[in-house]
Amino acid sequence: MRPRSLAASLWAASAVVVFAGLFREWYVTTFGFETVAKDLRHLAFNAEYCLPAWYSSLLLALSAMLLAFAALSEKRGGGSHPLHWLLLIPVFIGLSIDEATGVHEVVIEPLRSGLDLGGFLYFAWIIPGAVLVGLFGLFYLPFLLALPARTRFMFILSGALYVGGALGMEAVGGKLLTAYGETSLPYQVAFCVEEIMEIMGATLFAASLLGHLKRRFGGTVLVMS
Repeated sequence: MRPRSLAASLWAASAVVVFAGLFREWYVTTFGFETVAKDLRHLAFNAEYCLPAWYSSLLLALSAMLLAFAALSEKRGGGSHPLHWLLLIPVFIGLSIDEATGVHEVVIEPLRSGLDLGGFLYFAWIIPGAVLVGLFGLFYLPFLLALPARTRFMFILSGALYVGGALGMEAVGGKLLTAYGETSLPYQVAFCVEEIMEIMGATLFAASLLGHLKRRFGGTVLVMS
């Protein structure tokens, strides 16, 4: 693989997806739904089975593949924490599946009704989500500290972007939704920022993995035999 070229292609593709989503929001706000193009739902940030969700899922699946390359390379090269690299693979496969199918949303209504939640906790899945992220961070702290400084910084930054969008902006969106309504401008801005942060975080993580493979191993060669 050519890590720099692939990373540049990822950033370009992410920019196209983000631009398409923003164009859709501008279009329906300006012209409404009763046009030849209708609501352009398949470009929407806040919809199921749409381009941004599919692309985010694809980015996470690509990261899982790159993590497999990194894990094998670390194991062959006698690197530290090979188990941590390996465990990240099913984590990212799970995130990819969830991004495409929205599995996490099945817990929203039971938690919301059972605990009488609203406001920042309107999308109640963020409660177990935050707990899992906290436990994950504690488990992976030694792994992060053992990484080269540049890789560590990029991993932390990409994680902050992705989690900040998925959990942080989801909480903000819940508050704005309950306060102003689903069609309000504040809520539309919130879910756009949320999806853009997730896409940028996933892109940065994949690009960071490519950079790590380049700096540590000179790239990756896949041999079929």
